[in-house]
Amino acid sequence: MIVNPLSDLRVLDISDGIAGSYCSSLLAEYGAEVIKIEPPVTGDPIRAIGPFPSQMPDPETSGLFIHLNANKKGITLNLQSESGAALFKELIKESDIVIESFEPGHLDSFGLGYQSLESINPALVLTSITPFGQTGPYRDYRASDIGIFAMSGRMYVHGVDTDTPLAYGPDVIWYQVGATAAAATMSAIFSSFNYGIGQQLDISCLETLTGNVDNRLLFFEYTGELTPRTRWPGGLPQGAYPCADGYVIFGVGYDRYFKRLCQAMEMPWIYSDPRWANYSARTNNSEAFEMLFLEWLLERTRDEIFRTCQSNRVMCAPLLSFEELIQDEQLSTRGFFSAIHHPTVGHHTTMGPPFMLSNTPAKTKEPSPLLGQDNALIYGRLGYTELELSQFRTAGIV
Repeated sequence: MIVNPLSDLRVLDISDGIAGSYCSSLLAEYGAEVIKIEPPVTGDPIRAIGPFPSQMPDPETSGLFIHLNANKKGITLNLQSESGAALFKELIKESDIVIESFEPGHLDSFGLGYQSLESINPALVLTSITPFGQTGPYRDYRASDIGIFAMSGRMYVHGVDTDTPLAYGPDVIWYQVGATAAAATMSAIFSSFNYGIGQQLDISCLETLTGNVDNRLLFFEYTGELTPRTRWPGGLPQGAYPCADGYVIFGVGYDRYFKRLCQAMEMPWIYSDPRWANYSARTNNSEAFEMLFLEWLLERTRDEIFRTCQSNRVMCAPLLSFEELIQDEQLSTRGFFSAIHHPTVGHHTTMGPPFMLSNTPAKTKEPSPLLGQDNALIYGRLGYTELELSQFRTAGIV
């Protein structure tokens, strides 16, 4: 019998945006009952974001919403109405976790702040995700992902100093925050289950990214010296290089890896040459080496270079397109991509979780819910009839 490790958890996800939805999706992947709660009629704002089939916007076919909300149940509820808030409090009694991404104090404004929820369910874990946290002078400020990237210091060292600073690709930060929030939530639920202690988790997007910054922040903390915005100073070769059919990525740097690269190139004499015999020498004579290196690369394909280098224990990777990524043998062998059927979209490919458990695997993928799909099921558990639900709908409560 397959056991899902989080099957005893019930999660209410009232967040909007990627970070909260990704947090709850990681819990849903491993069996938690996640109930996605959306505003009536309009639903989660993510439903308005594509991609859409045939580029025709439809809240029931948003590729982003479908990706982030597989394995979840879905209900509608107007939290800002008095009756809606009362229904939410009923749901709280039988839930373990609430995930939200409103501005600080927003839930308090309609009686659903942490203190109110804690009085109903003392063991409840409330995971709150905001750009800057629940406290501090910036707590009420808003921020985009590129704004968080800029304020974290990452953008300051990203790119080269002769050009405009570079940002991450869209939404990368939100997924990082969502993963951090999921890990923090599981830490808190351990205390909840074992000691009956509930708590509010204050997830700051800025602190998440700052705390995961590269070594250049550590370098500044320890030495007080600023690292210039330049190609990562990791020795040669480092970064993207052209080859016969695209690009390959190298991260060699240290002497032992450079020696292995010379062996992979069948040019062991390079390592013995005083110009490239150590890290400093290679840095000072980079152009001469890269002329030799490019000549070798341009005569070979990505796959040839990748397999030759890996067989010599050299860190090298092909630069893949999304089409190539979906067909990649490593991900295919591990079943990372799978087919799923959605009632409005039909069959499509979806991604799995970023980790595997040996004895308690992830759930079989279930499609994301249609808007209000599980109203009868979830509110029925609370004892409400179809007639009462119809009255709630008419009143704009669900």
